Amino acid sequence: MVIYWALNDHLTPRYDLSTRLDFAIPFLPWTIVVYFSFYGLLLVAAWVSEADDFVRLFVALLVANVCCYVGFILFTAHYPRPSLSEISPFWRPVYANMYGSDAPGNTFPSIHVASTMIVGLRLRRRHFGWMIWAVAITLSTLTVKQHFLVDVVAGVGVAAAASGFAFRSKGTTHGA
Repeated sequence: MVIYWALNDHLTPRYDLSTRLDFAIPFLPWTIVVYFSFYGLLLVAAWVSEADDFVRLFVALLVANVCCYVGFILFTAHYPRPSLSEISPFWRPVYANMYGSDAPGNTFPSIHVASTMIVGLRLRRRHFGWMIWAVAITLSTLTVKQHFLVDVVAGVGVAAAASGFAFRSKGTTHGA
């Protein structure tokens, strides 16, 4: 996280990655609960993974993070977040906390999406419901206005590549 925060605090945005679809996706403040449930998904994966799978999962997550850091440097963009004054008083403290701890940069590709999809792909072998949760978290990155659509697509691509790399010798590429 130190690298993540350093990049987020020191990279000046150079690109506007927004599309018409980004503006059409509604801001749904309550989906922050789904967005933050990402941390619970990581804990579940750590808890239920066998030793060998855990190491491979960790490698996949590290590879994904490195790929995303390169993207942050090469395609620096900042998401134009909603103003705190536009957010209902009920959800405002949660968003104020997020905005205070996580600047609007480090968008392309989304680490949140890449990590979520890697874990979802691995956990789906136990129960497909985990993959549904991962997809919900991925979609929430758009509805909390944290990521552009292209960030999400690229994050899924990073997840597929990192999973393929980390799990290739087991014959279980892409989290199968």
